[in-house]
Amino acid sequence: MQAFQQQILPIAAGADSPHRLQSRILRRKDRLHGGHNRILGSCPVYNLPFMSATAPPIEALVVRVDARQCEVRLRGEVVPARMRGRLFEERSEDKVPVAVGDQVLLSEDGDGLAIETIQPRRNLFARRAAGEEIRRQPLAANVDQIVVVSCFGYPPFSSITTDRILVAASFHQIPAAIVLNKIDRGKKKTIDAIHRTYQQAGYPVYLTSATKEQGISELRNLLRDRTSVVYGLSGAGKSTLINLVQPGLSLKTGNVSKSLKSGRHTTTFARLYELEMGGAVVDTPGVRVFRPYGIPPHELRLHFPEWKLASEPCRFHSCTHREEPDCQIRALVEAGQLAESRYRSYQQVLQELEEIYGGTGRREPH
Repeated sequence: MQAFQQQILPIAAGADSPHRLQSRILRRKDRLHGGHNRILGSCPVYNLPFMSATAPPIEALVVRVDARQCEVRLRGEVVPARMRGRLFEERSEDKVPVAVGDQVLLSEDGDGLAIETIQPRRNLFARRAAGEEIRRQPLAANVDQIVVVSCFGYPPFSSITTDRILVAASFHQIPAAIVLNKIDRGKKKTIDAIHRTYQQAGYPVYLTSATKEQGISELRNLLRDRTSVVYGLSGAGKSTLINLVQPGLSLKTGNVSKSLKSGRHTTTFARLYELEMGGAVVDTPGVRVFRPYGIPPHELRLHFPEWKLASEPCRFHSCTHREEPDCQIRALVEAGQLAESRYRSYQQVLQELEEIYGGTGRREPH
């Protein structure tokens, strides 16, 4: 009590009489303890035990991230938790320091729960944040796979967006699969060609139609017992597919704007949902532009797995596969043995990375 009084006694001279000051001390003490020993009691909002200054932090799983506010799963309940300001300082590279899927340590300080520490991550899926400033936008942590949802009709299939997401997944060493949705709206010849392109690149490809509920059983098996990030263009049907995989989730879905050839952002924040069959999915906001982050330009070619199958090496060990003589990758593209669409994606992403990180370095012959 003496220490408590010492902390609040210094006040302007004459502001309070000793009697009024003592009353203020007692009222302050009552507010701090809620009329009883709150350290031994529980939070009236979340029914969680309050923590003393020496109490160990509480472990929780982040299931939603939005600006500075998060939601965490704690002892079977989903409750709000704010991010400490110092996390933004310690992780200044990131637009937001916390990602869905993070295991975190919490404290309780009278204003609610706060994230104190982010536990070491098994992996992190991220992209370059929107805007001119070059920063990382964490999307999801500790996941088993990235499920890239593309579609036919509106919005039209985008090879560059699909390839950008696949490159990012490869860079972060996370397996990826592709879902081609709305196959009832595409031409069979086009669907078969795209299917073949990505199968030859080594990716599992799933064909679905949400409106006809086609391919849902196969998609359900893909997601079972795994933590999956479902990612793709706005309007591709991500949330609709998740609703079909597990009826009852009732994720918001929206119509597609034909003028923009993309959907409305019906999902406005990343959110993790547990699946009754085992596993979990991270439903993410649709994107119109996806830009990989942090990939050195000279390493980009390593993230096109089908290029490793070239029987002969290029003349230069660090060949960029553009203007160098005796480039085997370019020769295979010209011969139709490697997909031209994938090569164009590589060229575009490489140029963007070089503008950020500089050139690809000196070319050295084998």
